[in-house]
Amino acid sequence: MGNTDGIGRITQPVEIPGRSMIVLYGSETGTAEDIAGELGKSAERLHFRTTVDEMDSFKLADVLRSSLVVFVTSTTGQGDMPKNTLKFWKNLRREKLNNTNCLKSMRFTMFGLGDSSYLKFNWAARKLRARLLQLGATEFFRPGEGDERHDNGIDSIYLPWYEEFKKTLLADHPLPDSILPIPDGAQLPPRYPVGLVSKMGANEGPDGKANGVKITEERMFLGSRSKNAACSHIDNPQTSEDQRHESLLRLKSTFPTHSARRDVVYERENPRAYDGLDKDNQLKDHPEKYLLNKQPERRVEFPPKDLLYIPDTKPAILRSNTRVTPADHWQDVRHLTFEVSLNEASYSDLCRYIGHLTLVIWPKNFPEDVDELIHSMGWEAEADAPLNAPAVPRNVYTNGPITTLRHLLTHSLDITAVPKRSFIRELVHYTEDEREQERLQELVEPGNEQEYYDYTCRPRRTILELLQDFKGVKIPYQRVLSLFPAIRGREFSVCNGGASLNDVAVEWHIKIEILVALVEYKTIIRKPRQGLCSRYLKHLPVETPLAVCLKPATGTNLTLNNDQAKRPLIAVATGTGVAPVRAVLQEREDYRHTGDTILFFGCRNKAADYHFEREWLEYPNLRVYPAFSRDRIEPEADSTTSQIVPDPKTEPTSLTMGLLSSTQYDSNKNYVQHLIRHHAEEVGFLLERRPFIMICGNAGRMPISVRNAFLDVLISSGICKNQAEAEIWFGNSKNVTVWQETW
Repeated sequence: MGNTDGIGRITQPVEIPGRSMIVLYGSETGTAEDIAGELGKSAERLHFRTTVDEMDSFKLADVLRSSLVVFVTSTTGQGDMPKNTLKFWKNLRREKLNNTNCLKSMRFTMFGLGDSSYLKFNWAARKLRARLLQLGATEFFRPGEGDERHDNGIDSIYLPWYEEFKKTLLADHPLPDSILPIPDGAQLPPRYPVGLVSKMGANEGPDGKANGVKITEERMFLGSRSKNAACSHIDNPQTSEDQRHESLLRLKSTFPTHSARRDVVYERENPRAYDGLDKDNQLKDHPEKYLLNKQPERRVEFPPKDLLYIPDTKPAILRSNTRVTPADHWQDVRHLTFEVSLNEASYSDLCRYIGHLTLVIWPKNFPEDVDELIHSMGWEAEADAPLNAPAVPRNVYTNGPITTLRHLLTHSLDITAVPKRSFIRELVHYTEDEREQERLQELVEPGNEQEYYDYTCRPRRTILELLQDFKGVKIPYQRVLSLFPAIRGREFSVCNGGASLNDVAVEWHIKIEILVALVEYKTIIRKPRQGLCSRYLKHLPVETPLAVCLKPATGTNLTLNNDQAKRPLIAVATGTGVAPVRAVLQEREDYRHTGDTILFFGCRNKAADYHFEREWLEYPNLRVYPAFSRDRIEPEADSTTSQIVPDPKTEPTSLTMGLLSSTQYDSNKNYVQHLIRHHAEEVGFLLERRPFIMICGNAGRMPISVRNAFLDVLISSGICKNQAEAEIWFGNSKNVTVWQETW
């Protein structure tokens, strides 16, 4: 009969022949993967036999065996497919499939994730959908396109689409009369259960090892000590009235939605109070608003140096970790140098991409955060006991099927991430407090997107903080792999190239440098916080071994040779976005004849964050125009190197300076797009010579503003007659090669 189990009961979906769904995702940061998981669970509740996985894990023949297919994909780079879809996409684009109608049996739908600040918004989803339809597939539900720039992020579009998707699915694929949908209040079985290894099963020996996991006396002592601490409230019990009063105060204080909305109104009515409204995991407000009070650094215990086995990684050692901004500056920017060990084959492969590499680093959780979670969940007895994890989610790495809970929480699971809606929805099952259940359900109910955003994304409230707010929540340790998100590798643009890579003494070793702006800020709840990787890198000791990955940057069009090195380069960078520009400049120096180069570099202060200022003097044909947004503009932008000499036969003779109106060229704010227009004659001269254009830095308004500035230059220099012609000219790869790396 029907499945009507209530809250807290685990309900198994019913197997119905011919009722299956595959949910395939392409994800860079995990958002698309999370949405795919949520769609998969919705299908399970309707008794579909459901598989959720990345696209590259499936062949077309396997996909065609399912009655329904759902694709969820983000867009990366300049309209590119995510890395874990490239194999699937390549197979789908095979020429022999053209005009075959080979996917006529496929019924699919699509949800894309994008950012409308990019020119090719949701391009990956659109390309994928067009190709599927071209090969004969049919849509069983309308496509959706989420926009990160929307007021409440992706959810503003996704949640209405999601609710309509569920209704359509049930209407078009009704269940037999004897079977009811599994209600939202009932729990589904965990996808990745873990369990304690019994002593007999573990074959524990006298050396304290259980299938490769050593349980040290120190850890056993810490575990027992924590257990005693967890019971300390018994000596001083609270009355029921005190507990009720404390709970009400806590619940009121943890949902500051009204104050958050007042903060939004204040920002909108006072333009000088902010640079832009906060978005999920992005800091855009004026730094003075969230400035951290400078306090003495307290000593923290650094995470253990154990290395996980992660596919395709290389061993590396941190050689330097230097702060390059003044100690009293609001932002801590680090220049880190690594020595990476390669073999002969990988060394040859990577050298082909020099100048536009990214370095991937996997951070770890700090012991104090791990201990806090273990204590709050009551996991002291299981924390260091051997666990059996026969299957793990993608992007979760362990050193074997036998691990420990503490090891997972330290190395593999992101316990300080901003909680997703799917995470909060599951917590309802793990608290017996009716008021907490009600509050948790309110956060994830349709129509409460603003409530969820104000509580989680806007203040960047972490999973740890949420669990502190809801003290009645006790998650079973068996569910950790099914519930907590994975720690994902963070990508950083390599900021060195050319001969500097070989500045090491050991053969097949290379030197890799990165420039990192650490994420340290206060939010509307006025609590200081740091990004997981920022905190890890800030305290990372020199000579620490790491496992890192080196790979070419997505969407790169700058692989150099002698002919391409002769082409001009116009680089536009803001902040640490200058990192890949520096790498390309160093690589171009390896060629005898290189084209003229202009760098428009935007930062806040000349004295604080004008990165690599002295180094720019070393490039003979580079001209740098810095834009200091918080310094007053000098009468003429300062150039740091030799002047580019235009060809007198083709040099434009006039410049329409009317483009620089008072609204565009503020005497108190100077941005890179202003300088592009201000130096339109020089920029126009290079635009006629098939230049490379690099746009690197913040992904907000900057890329669009810079592009508009180039279009204005095309018109003012006489290359194009009007806006429409300039749009076509700038989009033609025969005229200009554009590489945009923004975040």
